[in-house]
Amino acid sequence: MAADRGNDAARLAETELAVWASLGDRAPGYAAIAGMVTENAKVRASAEKGHVRFSAVGAVELLDRVTVPTTVVVGDHDHPEIGVIARRLAAGIPGAHLEIVAATDHYLPLRAPERLMEIILRRCRR
Repeated sequence: MAADRGNDAARLAETELAVWASLGDRAPGYAAIAGMVTENAKVRASAEKGHVRFSAVGAVELLDRVTVPTTVVVGDHDHPEIGVIARRLAAGIPGAHLEIVAATDHYLPLRAPERLMEIILRRCRR
């Protein structure tokens, strides 16, 4: 939060990588992840603050209205709060399916692209 408030892009990127890319720099896709996070941190550090809008209706209250086939995919090393959100989505969307992918963090598409494609293709065939 201090890095965000202080508009310190390098510190913000370092913090976000520690939280969201918990598998570190030895896991697949790290170079792309680090570049993306660094660029996003630069944008966040220079962007004006205070442009957040909140809806009068929470998204959780609308989950039961989702009518399309839904698969929620989350990595087993993602931030714990993301796991809670994934489980809540899967429980609240009618007929939703939860897939937990081993050895992946928040950047699952870059860590395990083949596994993600397998999940998507399998669910599309149903």
